[in-house]
Amino acid sequence: MLSDYILYLQEKGKSQNTIISYMNDLQSFFDELQIGPDDFVTAADVRKWMGMMLNPVQTKPLAISTINRRLNALRSYYAWATKTNRLQQSPMSDIQDLKSADEDHEKIMWLTEDEFERLLQIMRRKPVRSRGVNPEEKYRRDRAIVYLLTYAGLRVEELSNLKLTDLDLVLKRIRIVGKGMKVRTVPISNTLLAEIQDWLTFRAKMIKSKPHVMDSPYVFYSQRSPQFSIRGIQTMIEGYSLPDKKLTPHMFRHTFCKWMLKATNNDIEKVRRLAGHRNIATTIRYLKDSYSDLADAVEGLPKF
Repeated sequence: MLSDYILYLQEKGKSQNTIISYMNDLQSFFDELQIGPDDFVTAADVRKWMGMMLNPVQTKPLAISTINRRLNALRSYYAWATKTNRLQQSPMSDIQDLKSADEDHEKIMWLTEDEFERLLQIMRRKPVRSRGVNPEEKYRRDRAIVYLLTYAGLRVEELSNLKLTDLDLVLKRIRIVGKGMKVRTVPISNTLLAEIQDWLTFRAKMIKSKPHVMDSPYVFYSQRSPQFSIRGIQTMIEGYSLPDKKLTPHMFRHTFCKWMLKATNNDIEKVRRLAGHRNIATTIRYLKDSYSDLADAVEGLPKF
């Protein structure tokens, strides 16, 4: 039954990363309850699993967002199973997502303007330890990637798959193929335009010395491949982590949403369209203050 479900997800246009994530979450459920994908499951089984995740015996409790993600994977699987008459009833019918008043569980982290400036300084000065790597080439490529993530809100897989033909520098817009093969168009600001043009000019020079760049349709390449892989981008970003903050590609997307809300005076619908959020509830999360913001506010109370 599980193999049929995977085929269903592929036919729906789900990305390989999404499918792997769903399978990992489902496998955790089956393994931890010692059941099989074809076994009958009740709501009591699901609630037992939720209790195991909230109060594990030997490890730390999982974050609320992680538990809800796993529940969503189960919800999708059993909805498919009932729709295709493999099961008569879904055990998820009465299972609701967990709610928390604690912002610390949401794990939405972004960069402040000062942190972004610090990051650019770190990138400029960080030595290249890999043999055979052109330090100027790496700096220009990595800087352009950071700007695209931050000023266009791309997901890491969208950035990896971004092609030269997706950039329209005359009309100043980017064509982005997002989740589920949905296409959105994001305007290019003058700030981002300058960074893209700088990288493309340098990239054109590298064609003479790197044959795999000449044949690459992608905006970004790696040292040996015509396409900069998702894992390669993730590793590169993590390598520039700030002393007090580990960086991830998705953190720049969070930054884009947070900065865009401020720039549009909290126009949620504009930010939703630019970010490619299917549900506006996803965008609304960025209106909330982070736990650190709340902590700073508490510290601002009068001192006697």
